[in-house]
Amino acid sequence: MDKLVIDNEFNLDQILIDKDMELFIKNDSKDIECTIECVDNIWVKVFDISKNVKNKITYNLESNVNLIVNKLSVNSSDELTVNINKEQSKVKVNSNIINYTDNIYKETINHNAKDGISKIINHAINVENNKFKFEVNGVIKKDSTNSTFKQDNKIINLKEGDSSILPNLIVDNNDIDASHGAYIGTFDEEIMFYMNSRGISEKDANGLLIKSLLLNMDLSKQEEEMCINIIDNI
Repeated sequence: MDKLVIDNEFNLDQILIDKDMELFIKNDSKDIECTIECVDNIWVKVFDISKNVKNKITYNLESNVNLIVNKLSVNSSDELTVNINKEQSKVKVNSNIINYTDNIYKETINHNAKDGISKIINHAINVENNKFKFEVNGVIKKDSTNSTFKQDNKIINLKEGDSSILPNLIVDNNDIDASHGAYIGTFDEEIMFYMNSRGISEKDANGLLIKSLLLNMDLSKQEEEMCINIIDNI
């Protein structure tokens, strides 16, 4: 499997992917703005572990593309757009944000063709008393018959953060399956009580719950270890 690395030295504004590919996005000092073109009948897996940047990345999918995006970012004000431009393409996005400053994470999935499937899971930990917002748009066009769009958004405030979720769902077709959900709050008090009653300290219980929230991705062992190193510093 070929692998493409997008880091602080990356300077292209467009990439054409014409075969199965793994993308590794890792940058912490330079914002990236890039369009990624995915041709027919390929599999693309993305692992994004950026920090303190504002990336703007657009994926354009032709027919029968399988795109998986796994993201763990710190202080992310990214903009992610996926355009399903031809039939029978599938998208799964797991965006996980650790937030310490005021940020907005924007995500748009455009179903522009029939038989497309998208599943979007956005989770965030708002660590301090800052503002954080998910702005998530699911757009299903008139000609996008038999499309599926699932969206789930959750923000956990560890202190008194000002968090908000704007889960937009714009549908112009009756022959679709679509849903969205949003939750803002703290970890469940009953779960915390149960863990404490089993001898797990509040600090360790919080750590376990944070990992369960942010590690909702299909990762390699190396990728998981990189994520855990970041999460353990919360």
